Amino acid sequence: MAKTTTLYIEDAEIKVLVNNGKKIEKWASSPLETGLVIDGLIQDETKVSEAIKTLFSREKIPAGRVVAAMSGLKSIFRIITLPAVPKNILDEAIKNEANRVIPTPMDQNYLSYQILPSAQSETKVFIVAHPKNTTDSVVRTINKAGLRLEVLDIAPLALCRCANLEKVIIVSNWLDNVDIAIIIDRIPQVIRSLSLPIESQSLAERISTIAEELARTITFYNSSHAESLLDESVPVLVSGELAKEPDSWPLLLDELSNQISILPSPFVASEDFDPSVYIVNMGMAIRELPASTDNHNSLINFNAMPGFYKPKGTSPVAILVPTVIVLLVGGLVWGWFYIDDMKQKNNTLEPQVQVQETALIQKRAELSAINIQLSNTQKSLTSIEPVVTVLNDMLWDMYQGRETITGDYKAIYNLHSSNIGFYTIDYGPYNGYKIVTKTNVLTIRGYGLTKTAILEYAGVLRGSNRWQDVIITEIVKDISDSVSTYDFEIVLIN
Repeated sequence: MAKTTTLYIEDAEIKVLVNNGKKIEKWASSPLETGLVIDGLIQDETKVSEAIKTLFSREKIPAGRVVAAMSGLKSIFRIITLPAVPKNILDEAIKNEANRVIPTPMDQNYLSYQILPSAQSETKVFIVAHPKNTTDSVVRTINKAGLRLEVLDIAPLALCRCANLEKVIIVSNWLDNVDIAIIIDRIPQVIRSLSLPIESQSLAERISTIAEELARTITFYNSSHAESLLDESVPVLVSGELAKEPDSWPLLLDELSNQISILPSPFVASEDFDPSVYIVNMGMAIRELPASTDNHNSLINFNAMPGFYKPKGTSPVAILVPTVIVLLVGGLVWGWFYIDDMKQKNNTLEPQVQVQETALIQKRAELSAINIQLSNTQKSLTSIEPVVTVLNDMLWDMYQGRETITGDYKAIYNLHSSNIGFYTIDYGPYNGYKIVTKTNVLTIRGYGLTKTAILEYAGVLRGSNRWQDVIITEIVKDISDSVSTYDFEIVLIN
Protein backbone atom coordinates (compact mmCIF):
# COMPACT_ATOMS: atom_id res chain seq x y z
CA MET A 1 0.00 0.00 0.00
CA ALA A 2 1.36 3.44 -0.98
CA LYS A 3 2.42 5.89 1.68
CA THR A 4 0.45 9.09 2.28
CA THR A 5 1.89 12.39 3.52
CA THR A 6 -0.55 14.82 5.14
CA LEU A 7 0.17 18.47 5.95
CA TYR A 8 -1.78 20.85 8.19
CA ILE A 9 -0.80 24.53 8.53
CA GLU A 10 -2.24 25.97 11.75
CA ASP A 11 -1.89 29.50 13.11
CA ALA A 12 0.92 28.53 15.48
CA GLU A 13 2.58 25.48 13.90
CA ILE A 14 2.94 23.14 10.94
CA LYS A 15 2.06 19.46 11.40
CA VAL A 16 3.09 16.64 9.05
CA LEU A 17 2.27 12.93 9.27
CA VAL A 18 3.33 9.99 7.07
CA ASN A 19 1.33 6.76 7.16
CA ASN A 20 1.61 3.45 5.33
CA GLY A 21 -1.87 1.99 5.35
CA LYS A 22 -3.09 2.14 8.96
CA LYS A 23 0.44 2.32 10.36
CA ILE A 24 1.93 5.72 11.18
CA GLU A 25 5.60 5.88 10.24
CA LYS A 26 6.53 9.53 10.86
CA TRP A 27 5.07 12.59 12.51
CA ALA A 28 6.55 15.98 13.29
CA SER A 29 5.64 19.61 13.90
CA SER A 30 7.36 22.95 13.60
CA PRO A 31 6.30 26.19 15.38
CA LEU A 32 5.52 29.32 13.38
CA GLU A 33 6.28 32.91 14.32
CA THR A 34 3.29 34.83 15.67
CA GLY A 35 1.43 36.64 12.89
CA LEU A 36 2.59 34.47 9.95
CA VAL A 37 -0.82 32.76 9.92
CA ILE A 38 -3.97 34.40 11.32
CA ASP A 39 -7.28 32.48 11.46
CA GLY A 40 -5.99 30.10 8.76
CA LEU A 41 -5.02 32.92 6.36
CA ILE A 42 -1.29 32.82 5.55
CA GLN A 43 0.09 36.36 5.82
CA ASP A 44 3.67 35.62 4.63
CA GLU A 45 3.63 32.78 2.10
CA THR A 46 7.40 32.88 1.53
CA LYS A 47 8.33 32.43 5.20
CA VAL A 48 5.76 29.70 5.76
CA SER A 49 6.85 27.81 2.62
CA GLU A 50 10.47 27.97 3.83
CA ALA A 51 9.36 26.60 7.20
CA ILE A 52 7.66 23.68 5.40
CA LYS A 53 10.82 22.98 3.38
CA THR A 54 12.91 23.02 6.56
CA LEU A 55 10.54 20.63 8.35
CA PHE A 56 10.49 18.13 5.44
CA SER A 57 14.28 18.31 5.11
CA ARG A 58 14.84 17.86 8.86
CA GLU A 59 12.57 14.82 9.01
CA LYS A 60 13.88 13.42 5.68
CA ILE A 61 10.38 13.35 4.15
CA PRO A 62 10.41 13.31 0.32
CA ALA A 63 9.05 16.50 -1.27
CA GLY A 64 6.38 14.84 -3.39
CA ARG A 65 2.62 14.35 -3.30
CA VAL A 66 0.77 15.67 -0.22
CA VAL A 67 -2.78 15.88 1.09
CA ALA A 68 -3.31 19.15 2.98
CA ALA A 69 -6.06 20.76 5.04
CA MET A 70 -7.11 24.36 5.50
CA SER A 71 -8.77 25.81 8.61
CA GLY A 72 -12.56 25.72 8.87
CA LEU A 73 -12.72 29.30 10.20
CA LYS A 74 -15.05 31.50 8.11
CA SER A 75 -16.19 28.47 6.07
CA ILE A 76 -19.94 27.84 5.94
CA PHE A 77 -21.32 24.28 5.84
CA ARG A 78 -24.87 23.51 4.70
CA ILE A 79 -27.05 20.61 3.50
CA ILE A 80 -29.44 21.65 0.75
CA THR A 81 -32.32 19.77 -0.90
CA LEU A 82 -33.21 20.23 -4.56
CA PRO A 83 -35.90 18.64 -6.70
CA ALA A 84 -34.63 15.93 -9.03
CA VAL A 85 -33.03 17.75 -11.96
CA PRO A 86 -31.14 16.53 -15.08
CA LYS A 87 -27.41 16.02 -14.59
CA ASN A 88 -26.53 18.62 -17.21
CA ILE A 89 -28.05 21.45 -15.12
CA LEU A 90 -27.37 20.04 -11.63
CA ASP A 91 -24.16 22.05 -11.13
CA GLU A 92 -25.93 25.31 -12.02
CA ALA A 93 -28.87 24.46 -9.75
CA ILE A 94 -26.52 23.81 -6.81
CA LYS A 95 -24.73 27.15 -7.38
CA ASN A 96 -28.04 29.03 -7.51
CA GLU A 97 -29.25 27.45 -4.26
CA ALA A 98 -25.88 28.15 -2.60
CA ASN A 99 -26.24 31.82 -3.55
CA ARG A 100 -29.57 31.80 -1.75
CA VAL A 101 -28.58 30.04 1.51
CA ILE A 102 -24.99 31.23 2.04
CA PRO A 103 -25.04 34.55 4.00
CA THR A 104 -21.69 35.83 2.67
CA PRO A 105 -21.05 37.07 -0.90
CA MET A 106 -20.24 34.07 -3.09
CA ASP A 107 -17.70 36.07 -5.13
CA GLN A 108 -15.52 35.95 -1.99
CA ASN A 109 -15.83 32.15 -1.65
CA TYR A 110 -15.13 28.93 -3.50
CA LEU A 111 -18.00 26.43 -3.54
CA SER A 112 -17.32 22.71 -3.00
CA TYR A 113 -20.02 20.08 -2.76
CA GLN A 114 -20.86 16.37 -2.64
CA ILE A 115 -24.10 14.66 -3.69
CA LEU A 116 -25.65 12.68 -0.82
CA PRO A 117 -27.84 9.56 -0.90
CA SER A 118 -31.49 10.64 -1.19
CA ALA A 119 -34.90 9.66 -2.51
CA GLN A 120 -35.49 9.56 -6.28
CA SER A 121 -37.76 12.62 -6.15
CA GLU A 122 -35.06 14.88 -4.67
CA THR A 123 -31.35 15.60 -4.60
CA LYS A 124 -29.53 16.27 -1.32
CA VAL A 125 -26.19 18.04 -1.47
CA PHE A 126 -23.56 18.82 1.18
CA ILE A 127 -22.02 22.20 0.31
CA VAL A 128 -19.14 24.24 1.73
CA ALA A 129 -18.42 27.88 0.96
CA HIS A 130 -14.75 28.41 1.89
CA PRO A 131 -13.01 31.81 1.63
CA LYS A 132 -10.97 32.39 -1.51
CA ASN A 133 -8.18 34.30 0.22
CA THR A 134 -7.53 31.50 2.74
CA THR A 135 -7.79 28.75 0.10
CA ASP A 136 -5.48 30.55 -2.34
CA SER A 137 -2.88 31.31 0.34
CA VAL A 138 -2.66 27.64 1.40
CA VAL A 139 -2.40 26.31 -2.17
CA ARG A 140 0.21 28.89 -3.23
CA THR A 141 2.30 28.34 -0.10
CA ILE A 142 2.41 24.55 -0.58
CA ASN A 143 3.35 25.00 -4.23
CA LYS A 144 6.16 27.42 -3.24
CA ALA A 145 7.45 24.75 -0.85
CA GLY A 146 8.03 22.46 -3.85
CA LEU A 147 5.28 20.00 -2.92
CA ARG A 148 2.63 18.54 -5.24
CA LEU A 149 -0.76 19.27 -3.67
CA GLU A 150 -3.32 16.80 -5.02
CA VAL A 151 -6.10 17.02 -2.42
CA LEU A 152 -7.18 19.98 -0.28
CA ASP A 153 -9.30 19.03 2.73
CA ILE A 154 -11.04 21.25 5.32
CA ALA A 155 -9.99 20.61 8.93
CA PRO A 156 -13.41 19.97 10.59
CA LEU A 157 -14.35 17.57 7.75
CA ALA A 158 -11.13 15.63 8.35
CA LEU A 159 -11.94 15.64 12.07
CA CYS A 160 -15.41 14.15 11.40
CA ARG A 161 -13.82 11.36 9.38
CA CYS A 162 -12.00 10.08 12.51
CA ALA A 163 -15.20 9.21 14.38
CA ASN A 164 -16.14 5.68 13.36
CA LEU A 165 -19.75 6.17 14.53
CA GLU A 166 -22.96 6.95 12.68
CA LYS A 167 -24.22 9.35 15.38
CA VAL A 168 -21.82 11.40 17.51
CA ILE A 169 -20.90 14.89 18.76
CA ILE A 170 -17.26 15.96 18.33
CA VAL A 171 -15.53 18.79 20.21
CA SER A 172 -11.89 19.57 19.43
CA ASN A 173 -9.82 22.58 20.47
CA TRP A 174 -6.24 23.64 19.98
CA LEU A 175 -5.04 26.95 21.46
CA ASP A 176 -7.78 29.49 20.57
CA ASN A 177 -9.51 27.47 17.81
CA VAL A 178 -12.53 25.24 18.46
CA ASP A 179 -14.33 22.83 16.08
CA ILE A 180 -17.74 21.42 17.02
CA ALA A 181 -19.56 18.91 14.80
CA ILE A 182 -22.79 16.93 15.03
CA ILE A 183 -22.79 13.79 12.85
CA ILE A 184 -26.02 11.89 12.11
CA ASP A 185 -26.09 8.88 9.75
CA ARG A 186 -22.39 9.47 8.93
CA ILE A 187 -23.13 12.97 7.59
CA PRO A 188 -22.07 16.18 9.45
CA GLN A 189 -25.37 17.98 10.05
CA VAL A 190 -23.87 21.00 11.84
CA ILE A 191 -20.25 22.20 11.86
CA ARG A 192 -19.02 25.25 13.75
CA SER A 193 -15.43 26.48 13.62
CA LEU A 194 -14.69 29.49 15.79
CA SER A 195 -11.85 31.38 17.39
CA LEU A 196 -12.11 32.10 21.11
CA PRO A 197 -12.08 35.83 21.95
CA ILE A 198 -9.29 35.93 24.56
CA GLU A 199 -6.00 34.34 23.57
CA SER A 200 -4.35 34.72 26.98
CA GLN A 201 -6.80 32.46 28.84
CA SER A 202 -5.85 28.97 29.97
CA LEU A 203 -7.96 25.95 28.99
CA ALA A 204 -9.64 26.00 32.41
CA GLU A 205 -10.73 29.61 31.82
CA ARG A 206 -11.84 28.89 28.25
CA ILE A 207 -13.84 25.77 29.10
CA SER A 208 -16.97 27.76 30.05
CA THR A 209 -16.94 29.46 26.63
CA ILE A 210 -16.52 26.11 24.84
CA ALA A 211 -19.36 24.64 26.93
CA GLU A 212 -21.59 27.58 25.98
CA GLU A 213 -20.83 27.13 22.27
CA LEU A 214 -21.48 23.37 22.53
CA ALA A 215 -24.87 23.98 24.17
CA ARG A 216 -25.72 26.58 21.52
CA THR A 217 -24.79 24.15 18.71
CA ILE A 218 -26.96 21.35 20.17
CA THR A 219 -29.88 23.77 20.63
CA PHE A 220 -29.53 24.94 17.01
CA TYR A 221 -29.60 21.35 15.74
CA ASN A 222 -32.61 20.36 17.86
CA SER A 223 -34.55 23.43 16.75
CA SER A 224 -34.42 22.28 13.11
CA HIS A 225 -34.56 18.48 13.66
CA ALA A 226 -37.57 17.95 15.90
CA GLU A 227 -38.00 14.43 14.46
CA SER A 228 -34.53 13.28 15.64
CA LEU A 229 -33.53 15.27 18.72
CA LEU A 230 -30.11 14.74 20.27
CA ASP A 231 -30.43 12.97 23.62
CA GLU A 232 -28.09 11.52 26.26
CA SER A 233 -27.54 8.38 24.15
CA VAL A 234 -25.39 10.34 21.67
CA PRO A 235 -21.72 10.15 22.78
CA VAL A 236 -19.44 13.19 22.92
CA LEU A 237 -15.86 12.66 21.68
CA VAL A 238 -13.14 15.22 22.48
CA SER A 239 -9.72 15.84 21.01
CA GLY A 240 -6.90 18.37 21.12
CA GLU A 241 -6.24 20.07 24.44
CA LEU A 242 -9.54 18.78 25.85
CA ALA A 243 -8.24 15.21 25.51
CA LYS A 244 -5.42 16.09 27.93
CA GLU A 245 -7.75 17.58 30.57
CA PRO A 246 -10.35 14.93 31.56
CA ASP A 247 -11.04 16.82 34.80
CA SER A 248 -12.62 19.59 32.70
CA TRP A 249 -15.15 17.29 30.96
CA PRO A 250 -17.95 17.73 33.53
CA LEU A 251 -17.70 21.50 33.03
CA LEU A 252 -17.85 21.00 29.26
CA LEU A 253 -21.11 19.04 29.45
CA ASP A 254 -22.59 21.37 32.08
CA GLU A 255 -26.15 20.05 32.56
CA LEU A 256 -25.86 17.37 29.84
CA SER A 257 -25.53 13.71 30.85
CA ASN A 258 -24.04 12.29 27.63
CA GLN A 259 -21.11 9.92 27.83
CA ILE A 260 -17.82 11.67 27.02
CA SER A 261 -14.50 10.15 25.97
CA ILE A 262 -11.41 10.79 23.85
CA LEU A 263 -11.75 10.58 20.08
CA PRO A 264 -9.84 7.31 19.47
CA SER A 265 -6.93 7.03 17.05
CA PRO A 266 -7.89 5.22 13.83
CA PHE A 267 -4.22 4.32 13.20
CA VAL A 268 -1.51 2.16 14.77
CA ALA A 269 1.55 3.98 16.11
CA SER A 270 4.26 3.74 18.77
CA GLU A 271 3.51 4.69 22.38
CA ASP A 272 5.12 8.13 22.13
CA PHE A 273 2.66 9.23 19.43
CA ASP A 274 -0.06 11.64 20.69
CA PRO A 275 -3.12 11.16 18.42
CA SER A 276 -4.96 14.19 19.85
CA VAL A 277 -2.28 16.48 18.38
CA TYR A 278 -2.42 15.01 14.85
CA ILE A 279 -6.13 14.22 14.67
CA VAL A 280 -6.71 16.40 11.57
CA ASN A 281 -3.76 14.77 9.76
CA MET A 282 -5.20 11.32 10.51
CA GLY A 283 -8.61 12.43 9.21
CA MET A 284 -6.96 13.41 5.93
CA ALA A 285 -5.10 10.07 5.74
CA ILE A 286 -8.34 8.09 6.21
CA ARG A 287 -9.71 9.37 2.92
CA GLU A 288 -6.81 7.67 1.11
CA LEU A 289 -7.56 4.22 2.61
CA PRO A 290 -9.71 1.66 0.74
CA ALA A 291 -13.34 1.39 1.87
CA SER A 292 -14.35 -1.52 4.10
CA THR A 293 -17.66 -3.01 5.24
CA ASP A 294 -17.10 -2.07 8.90
CA ASN A 295 -16.39 1.58 8.06
CA HIS A 296 -18.78 4.08 9.70
CA ASN A 297 -16.70 7.21 9.10
CA SER A 298 -18.15 10.41 7.67
CA LEU A 299 -19.32 10.14 4.06
CA ILE A 300 -18.03 13.61 3.14
CA ASN A 301 -14.87 13.10 1.12
CA PHE A 302 -14.64 15.73 -1.66
CA ASN A 303 -11.55 17.62 -2.84
CA ALA A 304 -11.95 21.33 -1.95
CA MET A 305 -9.12 22.46 -4.24
CA PRO A 306 -10.46 24.70 -7.04
CA GLY A 307 -10.31 23.02 -10.45
CA PHE A 308 -7.76 25.37 -11.97
CA TYR A 309 -5.25 24.41 -9.23
CA LYS A 310 -5.59 20.66 -9.76
CA PRO A 311 -2.66 18.86 -11.48
CA LYS A 312 -3.13 18.44 -15.21
CA GLY A 313 -2.61 14.94 -16.59
CA THR A 314 -1.42 14.01 -20.09
CA SER A 315 -3.94 15.28 -22.62
CA PRO A 316 -5.65 12.52 -24.68
CA VAL A 317 -5.54 14.93 -27.62
CA ALA A 318 -1.72 14.95 -27.55
CA ILE A 319 -1.73 11.14 -27.85
CA LEU A 320 -4.41 10.91 -30.54
CA VAL A 321 -3.21 13.65 -32.92
CA PRO A 322 -0.33 11.66 -34.55
CA THR A 323 -2.60 8.65 -35.04
CA VAL A 324 -5.33 10.82 -36.56
CA ILE A 325 -2.91 12.40 -39.03
CA VAL A 326 -1.83 8.98 -40.35
CA LEU A 327 -5.45 7.92 -40.74
CA LEU A 328 -6.33 11.16 -42.54
CA VAL A 329 -3.60 10.71 -45.13
CA GLY A 330 -4.89 7.24 -45.97
CA GLY A 331 -8.45 8.49 -45.93
CA LEU A 332 -7.76 11.22 -48.47
CA VAL A 333 -6.87 8.65 -51.13
CA TRP A 334 -10.04 6.68 -50.57
CA GLY A 335 -12.12 9.88 -50.20
CA TRP A 336 -11.09 11.16 -53.62
CA PHE A 337 -13.06 8.38 -55.27
CA TYR A 338 -15.88 8.50 -52.76
CA ILE A 339 -16.70 12.20 -53.30
CA ASP A 340 -17.74 11.77 -56.91
CA ASP A 341 -20.26 9.13 -55.94
CA MET A 342 -21.63 11.35 -53.17
CA LYS A 343 -22.23 14.25 -55.58
CA GLN A 344 -24.64 12.15 -57.56
CA LYS A 345 -26.55 11.07 -54.45
CA ASN A 346 -26.77 14.68 -53.21
CA ASN A 347 -28.71 15.69 -56.34
CA THR A 348 -31.53 13.38 -55.27
CA LEU A 349 -31.55 14.79 -51.70
CA GLU A 350 -31.96 18.50 -52.60
CA PRO A 351 -35.84 18.53 -52.57
CA GLN A 352 -35.83 16.98 -49.09
CA VAL A 353 -33.35 19.60 -47.88
CA GLN A 354 -35.61 22.42 -49.08
CA VAL A 355 -38.53 21.03 -47.01
CA GLN A 356 -36.33 20.86 -43.92
CA GLU A 357 -35.11 24.44 -44.45
CA THR A 358 -38.74 25.70 -44.51
CA ALA A 359 -39.46 23.93 -41.21
CA LEU A 360 -36.26 25.38 -39.74
CA ILE A 361 -37.36 28.94 -40.57
CA GLN A 362 -40.64 28.34 -38.67
CA LYS A 363 -38.76 26.98 -35.62
CA ARG A 364 -36.46 29.99 -35.61
CA ALA A 365 -39.48 32.32 -35.45
CA GLU A 366 -40.83 30.38 -32.44
CA LEU A 367 -37.41 30.48 -30.79
CA SER A 368 -37.23 34.27 -31.28
CA ALA A 369 -40.50 34.72 -29.36
CA ILE A 370 -39.21 32.52 -26.52
CA ASN A 371 -35.97 34.55 -26.39
CA ILE A 372 -37.97 37.77 -25.98
CA GLN A 373 -39.85 36.25 -23.00
CA LEU A 374 -36.57 35.05 -21.51
CA SER A 375 -35.02 38.52 -21.87
CA ASN A 376 -37.97 40.12 -20.04
CA THR A 377 -37.64 37.58 -17.22
CA GLN A 378 -33.90 38.25 -16.89
CA LYS A 379 -34.55 42.00 -16.64
CA SER A 380 -36.97 41.37 -13.75
CA LEU A 381 -34.39 39.23 -11.95
CA THR A 382 -31.71 41.88 -12.49
CA SER A 383 -33.84 44.51 -10.72
CA ILE A 384 -34.17 42.23 -7.67
CA GLU A 385 -30.46 41.34 -7.35
CA PRO A 386 -29.36 44.66 -5.71
CA VAL A 387 -32.00 44.23 -2.98
CA VAL A 388 -30.82 40.68 -2.26
CA THR A 389 -27.21 41.86 -2.12
CA VAL A 390 -28.06 44.66 0.34
CA LEU A 391 -29.97 42.24 2.60
CA ASN A 392 -27.08 39.75 2.55
CA ASP A 393 -24.63 42.51 3.49
CA MET A 394 -26.90 43.67 6.33
CA LEU A 395 -27.18 40.11 7.67
CA TRP A 396 -23.42 39.65 7.59
CA ASP A 397 -22.83 43.00 9.34
CA MET A 398 -25.34 42.03 12.05
CA TYR A 399 -23.64 38.68 12.55
CA GLN A 400 -20.19 40.27 12.79
CA GLY A 401 -21.49 42.94 15.18
CA ARG A 402 -23.08 40.33 17.45
CA GLU A 403 -19.86 38.30 17.59
CA THR A 404 -17.83 41.43 18.45
CA ILE A 405 -20.21 42.62 21.19
CA THR A 406 -20.44 39.09 22.68
CA GLY A 407 -16.64 38.91 22.79
CA ASP A 408 -16.44 42.37 24.41
CA TYR A 409 -18.92 41.45 27.17
CA LYS A 410 -17.07 38.20 27.90
CA ALA A 411 -13.75 40.04 28.07
CA ILE A 412 -15.14 42.67 30.47
CA TYR A 413 -16.39 39.98 32.88
CA ASN A 414 -13.44 37.61 32.53
CA LEU A 415 -10.83 40.29 33.15
CA HIS A 416 -12.25 41.83 36.33
CA SER A 417 -10.92 40.94 39.78
CA SER A 418 -12.81 40.32 43.03
CA ASN A 419 -12.13 43.98 44.02
CA ILE A 420 -14.39 45.19 41.18
CA GLY A 421 -18.17 45.02 40.92
CA PHE A 422 -20.57 46.14 38.16
CA TYR A 423 -23.74 48.21 38.13
CA THR A 424 -24.37 48.36 34.37
CA ILE A 425 -22.64 47.63 31.05
CA ASP A 426 -24.22 49.60 28.20
CA TYR A 427 -23.54 49.53 24.47
CA GLY A 428 -24.55 52.58 22.47
CA PRO A 429 -23.97 56.33 22.15
CA TYR A 430 -22.08 57.93 25.04
CA ASN A 431 -23.98 60.72 26.81
CA GLY A 432 -21.12 62.05 28.95
CA TYR A 433 -19.48 65.40 28.46
CA LYS A 434 -15.82 64.35 28.49
CA ILE A 435 -15.76 62.35 25.24
CA VAL A 436 -16.95 63.26 21.75
CA THR A 437 -17.40 60.27 19.44
CA LYS A 438 -19.81 59.42 16.62
CA THR A 439 -19.51 55.68 17.16
CA ASN A 440 -21.24 53.44 19.71
CA VAL A 441 -19.13 52.65 22.75
CA LEU A 442 -19.23 50.33 25.73
CA THR A 443 -19.82 52.14 29.04
CA ILE A 444 -19.02 50.27 32.26
CA ARG A 445 -20.43 51.62 35.53
CA GLY A 446 -19.44 49.89 38.75
CA TYR A 447 -17.55 50.13 42.01
CA GLY A 448 -14.10 49.26 43.31
CA LEU A 449 -12.89 48.63 46.83
CA THR A 450 -9.93 50.93 46.14
CA LYS A 451 -8.86 53.44 43.52
CA THR A 452 -5.88 51.20 42.77
CA ALA A 453 -8.20 48.30 41.93
CA ILE A 454 -10.06 50.50 39.42
CA LEU A 455 -6.84 51.73 37.81
CA GLU A 456 -5.48 48.17 37.60
CA TYR A 457 -8.73 46.96 35.98
CA ALA A 458 -8.53 49.73 33.37
CA GLY A 459 -4.92 48.72 32.71
CA VAL A 460 -5.90 45.08 32.19
CA LEU A 461 -8.62 46.17 29.73
CA ARG A 462 -6.05 48.22 27.79
CA GLY A 463 -3.61 45.31 27.79
CA SER A 464 -6.16 42.98 26.17
CA ASN A 465 -5.85 45.08 22.92
CA ARG A 466 -9.55 44.56 22.16
CA TRP A 467 -10.35 48.29 22.22
CA GLN A 468 -8.78 51.30 20.54
CA ASP A 469 -9.05 53.37 23.71
CA VAL A 470 -9.97 52.73 27.37
CA ILE A 471 -10.89 55.92 29.27
CA ILE A 472 -11.74 56.35 32.96
CA THR A 473 -14.29 59.16 32.91
CA GLU A 474 -15.20 59.16 36.58
CA ILE A 475 -14.01 57.90 40.01
CA VAL A 476 -16.16 59.08 42.94
CA LYS A 477 -15.88 57.98 46.57
CA ASP A 478 -19.15 56.52 47.91
CA ILE A 479 -19.49 56.85 51.71
CA SER A 480 -23.19 56.06 51.90
CA ASP A 481 -22.54 52.57 53.31
CA SER A 482 -20.58 51.54 56.36
CA VAL A 483 -17.72 50.48 54.07
CA SER A 484 -16.57 53.17 51.68
CA THR A 485 -16.10 52.25 48.01
CA TYR A 486 -15.35 54.13 44.82
CA ASP A 487 -17.91 54.40 42.03
CA PHE A 488 -16.40 54.55 38.55
CA GLU A 489 -17.27 54.91 34.92
CA ILE A 490 -15.04 53.49 32.14
CA VAL A 491 -15.65 54.04 28.43
CA LEU A 492 -14.33 51.51 25.86
CA ILE A 493 -13.97 52.81 22.29
CA ASN A 494 -13.45 50.54 19.26
